[in-house]
Amino acid sequence: MRQKIYTGYEDGLIVSFDQSGKLLTPLVGHTNRINSIVATDTNYLITTSNDCTVRQWEYETGLCMSVFKFADPISVGRVSSTFNMLFTASWDKMIRCIDLEQNKVVKSFIASKEAIKTMQVTDKYIFVAGIEPIIRAFNIEDGTTKLF
Repeated sequence: MRQKIYTGYEDGLIVSFDQSGKLLTPLVGHTNRINSIVATDTNYLITTSNDCTVRQWEYETGLCMSVFKFADPISVGRVSSTFNMLFTASWDKMIRCIDLEQNKVVKSFIASKEAIKTMQVTDKYIFVAGIEPIIRAFNIEDGTTKLF
């Protein structure tokens, strides 16, 4: 498989390039700023945007396979291969857990007192941070929370 580099722009366009800089495939669908691009170990790419959507794209064709629409901009998305889940964080302070096999949101919860700007997912925790000066860690297995 050819290595690709993806870039996202303010107008929602996502473009892929090969390692020599040759333009390959534009990914058209988002209508506002791209906030995160997540490459997965499988054959798809996940993007989040200020247009309040999360999109799942097929690497080879550049076709959009799924769209999840929410009420607020999506700051970041992270994929956990351990759980086969996509976790999204947004301006509405919510974390959403999307089962990638079922292709649906299976859980959501308020994870912050202010908009979430960044998130990391490990095998055990979801770490979120944003406007407030606190990092919150949510245990994926038992739901407990730690503050840092």
